Formats: sequence, structure tokens, C-alpha cells
Amino acid sequence: WKRWMMPRAVTLRSWSPRPRGAHRNPRRRPPPSRFEPFLEDAPEARSPTVPSRIPTLASLSRSPPSPLVRFQLPNVLFAYAHTLALYHGGDDALVSDFCATLLGVSGALGAQQVFASAEEALQAAAQVLEAGEHPPGPLGTRGAMREAARILMGEGPADQKGYTLAALGHLAQTLGRARKQAVATEERDRLYRARKKCQFLLAWTNENETALMPLALDCARAHRAHAVAAEEVAALTEELERLWGGPLPPAPRILIEELPG
Repeated sequence: WKRWMMPRAVTLRSWSPRPRGAHRNPRRRPPPSRFEPFLEDAPEARSPTVPSRIPTLASLSRSPPSPLVRFQLPNVLFAYAHTLALYHGGDDALVSDFCATLLGVSGALGAQQVFASAEEALQAAAQVLEAGEHPPGPLGTRGAMREAARILMGEGPADQKGYTLAALGHLAQTLGRARKQAVATEERDRLYRARKKCQFLLAWTNENETALMPLALDCARAHRAHAVAAEEVAALTEELERLWGGPLPPAPRILIEELPG
């Protein structure tokens, strides 16, 4: 969500998602088509947009959603921010790699993980990056946490869900493109499940806008805690290096040497 990404990326402070149903040129607005693909945007769209049609939760599930559903969002948005920055928006040539990284970092999308808090959801994604299983990317762990919080905050009280809806819509669309390119049945099924999860989260977000600010604040607190911990580690490392006279501890000295008999 930075200016230096591909045009599809979003700049939070200077760009807002186009509202549902909005078109670049209202005079040439095409007639609605009942055959329009779900979550498809116009080919010329260059930034994530709020999908023109969002299903209701009732149409996707007969059971009420779990109260833990909300904690899927920080995990998904962390992975989205990381992957978007890593691939500079992700064009068609990189869509397979984009989705492989996305599903690898987001346990909610790639492994159907469930989280009990926003902090747990963020830490799960952060641990994947810190373990070196995927490239760190320009944002790093703290940067991805920060961007997840910004997306959840939206533009403010007047439109808090817009950024999250645009991000989830972009993900669902990208996962759909990747599924069309995939050959292996197992991979196609995995992408299908991830896309369905994004669509469910899209519907949930659309109907639960008031839950986003508490999530954003939880993400901001987790980001600050992670930053403080990193600063403490850096300070300790600096002090040890000062005592050692370098990045490595000195070789142990022999205090007592046994003389040959």
C-alpha cells in the first residue's frame, strides 16, 4: 500500500477505493450484465476497488459466524501487505508466486488456521517470515503489522471498511486468476478454498464494520510491542558487542593449565 509499488497497490493517504458501482467515466457506463463474474473488476482498473457485488453472510452460511472469524483478518491482511510489497503489486506473470507466498504466510488462507486474538494471528504470520520460509520483503515483519493496522483503520469513521473490502476483493480476484492457471488438482483446490475464505471474510467485513477499529487497535498495539522488543534486543546486542570488542564473543581463555608430570 505504498506509492512505490505497482499501480495496483494502494496509497492509504492519497487514494481511496472507488465505491461500489462507480466507474471511471459515468457517461460510458456499461449496462449491467447478469453474467458479470463475481468480484470481477474492469480490465483497466489499476488499483484495488471495493467489489461492486458483495454477498450476504446468510447466503454463504446457514450458521452464524464464529466470534473468532474477526481474528482471521489481521493474519490475512499481514500476508497481503507483505506479498503485495514483495511482488510490487503482482502482475499476471507473477500471480502463481504471489499466491504461493500469500498462502504460505497466511495460515488462515493456506492452512485453515483459527486464532483466538489479533496478536496470535499476527504472530503466526510473523513467525513464518522470521523462520525464513519466505523472502522477508521490503516491509519486514513490523512493516506488515503496521500496514495491516492501516488497512483495518480505513479512511476514518465515514468509511472504515473500504480499504479492507478492497484488499479482500483484490485477493479473491487474484486467487481466482491463479486457480485458472494452476494445473495440479491439489493446488486448484487449495486456491479455491482460499478464495472462498476471502469471499466469506468480505461478506463478514461488509456487515461488521464496527469490529474493524478494535482489530486495528489490537494490530497497532502488537506492532508497538514488537518494535519495543526489537529495540531491546538491538540494545542488548550492541552492549554485548561493545564488551566483546566485535560481533562474536572472544575465545575462552584457559585459566588453569595442567603441567606435564
